Amino acid sequence: MTRILLVEDDHRLRTSLALTLGEAGYAVTEAATLAQAREGLSSPAASPDLIVLDVRLSPTESGVDLVRQLVAESRLPPTLVISGAATIAETVEALRLGVFDFIEKPVSREHLLQSLRNALERTRLERQVATLERRLDARCEMLGESPPMAALREQIARVAATEARVLIVGESGTGKELVAEQIHRQSRRRNAPFVKVNCAAIPAPLVEAELFGHARGAFTDARTARAGLFEEADGGTLLLDEIGDMNHEVQARLLRVLEDGSIRRLGETQERRVNVRVLAATHRDLEAASGNGQFRHDLFFRLAHVPLAVPALRERHDDIALLFDHFLATLSAHHRLRRKEVRPDVYPRLAAYAWPGNVRELRNACERLVVLGSDPLTVEQLPVDILRNDGVAEGSWLRPTRLSSGDIVPFQRFKVECQREYLEAVLQRTGWNVSTAARLLDLQRTHVHAKLVALGLERPEGSPQQTADRPQSERAAPFALQPGR
Repeated sequence: MTRILLVEDDHRLRTSLALTLGEAGYAVTEAATLAQAREGLSSPAASPDLIVLDVRLSPTESGVDLVRQLVAESRLPPTLVISGAATIAETVEALRLGVFDFIEKPVSREHLLQSLRNALERTRLERQVATLERRLDARCEMLGESPPMAALREQIARVAATEARVLIVGESGTGKELVAEQIHRQSRRRNAPFVKVNCAAIPAPLVEAELFGHARGAFTDARTARAGLFEEADGGTLLLDEIGDMNHEVQARLLRVLEDGSIRRLGETQERRVNVRVLAATHRDLEAASGNGQFRHDLFFRLAHVPLAVPALRERHDDIALLFDHFLATLSAHHRLRRKEVRPDVYPRLAAYAWPGNVRELRNACERLVVLGSDPLTVEQLPVDILRNDGVAEGSWLRPTRLSSGDIVPFQRFKVECQREYLEAVLQRTGWNVSTAARLLDLQRTHVHAKLVALGLERPEGSPQQTADRPQSERAAPFALQPGR
């Protein structure tokens, strides 16, 4: 039941108002003085949902004093002020402080109840908006404590405070759209629209109409005039996702918008001014594309005032466990399922995988486990791509692209590093079971132990102890490593 604190010094009027509110289904607490009102507000458990407050309580007391106090303490509930003798200054101050409505005496029953319902409804909507904003904040949160993520957050904070155009580059599934949202939410345009368009998802003939709008009859099926996304984003931010897939004709029109801030709807001659901050995102190498003519050179430099690279998941292995636990919790709640426990040996297996689909692939894998997995989650339940992964972590000596860095080392050192990384990868995928690893590598178990000592490899803390004579059915799950590979 909605609780109302009624503060009125006139006994007859207070009794009449209390009766009216009680008949309408509200629980009413009465107060004749500010002291009694403060006493009723002292207990958080008894805090009212709304206050009906007289301005002139006595020659020395004003209801506005109570409003000032509650505003200073950041705990002013929806408040209706009633008075027949308030000055204009008092009325203006009360409304400026956040009072919902000012009702003159004699009080109309219909006016009072309607104003009360309006105030409670607005409060309900404000709480709903706050809840949705908290959910949005959680959805837009960038998880990760690894050095690459810390550096990315710092770069986002620095570019968000400016009006610079940002080109966000990174592989598919790394979270480029999330980075764009963070830039917008930390910018001065945070309260203005944030509009997103995927240039690769819209048919080429329609991209221009989507971006710039069209007049009625500009083309077939254009039965009404329509504003484009640039107009929708006016005052805010527009994200052009997968900008590398935009055709050359639209690139030319986009270049003009970026130069003078003017757009023209299809089928119109009138120019319209827009104030939009443009962010672009792509998984392509636009600099190389501009060099071979696949992307306009001048547009590339217009977009890439500040290039921002989003790290691939394999470049921040330390964040995989954190992301996995986050997705496990949020997806379990989304599907209304109890969160499953995770066996400790699952995390090293996840960290050993290269994740070519990046965070999106990790989320999809986690959703499969949430929906189809049994409790607790074990290594055997992981997707087959992870179980059969015979690559090694990004940054490894075994990756050919490592040579592009120019770090040429003596061949013997390269050979030792390759052996160390390959053996460690195999042991991680077998849960550090030396017997199983030896069988997969077609080596003697004693030789594997000798290699561990020679290469300086030690079992990580918390990993399960291997057992030489475990039955075959209980050994590590099969994967695609073959002896001699």
